[in-house]
Amino acid sequence: MPGEDVLETVKHLAIEHGISSGQINLIGAVGSAHLGYFDMEEKEYKSFMLEEDLEVVSCMGNIAHHPEGLIVHAHMIVANEEGRCYGGHLMSGTKVSVTIEVVIIETDETLTRAKDSKTGLNLLDL
Repeated sequence: MPGEDVLETVKHLAIEHGISSGQINLIGAVGSAHLGYFDMEEKEYKSFMLEEDLEVVSCMGNIAHHPEGLIVHAHMIVANEEGRCYGGHLMSGTKVSVTIEVVIIETDETLTRAKDSKTGLNLLDL
């Protein structure tokens, strides 16, 4: 729905349908995109905000179990009206403008995440 936070909506859908692990793919359009990247030196996410109508060219990621709750990890590429693309780690604050089409493929085995001592990130624990 227009105005919804993309990341929170995917998480809500997974919880609502009892999906604790899976792959996600999204396409659609957003009115703002909050994207980022992990700065290895500073061990933190840096982010940037795009406040314009954008087409979601691609967005893929996964859903995994974590002791503190479900984690949705996705990367998104968006394009503006000139076809210029921006991409990065999908962050809260990315808002649907028209629609987002979400495909979730549930995995048979549970994907779990655990804190990595070197980076401080919750990485897949394979």
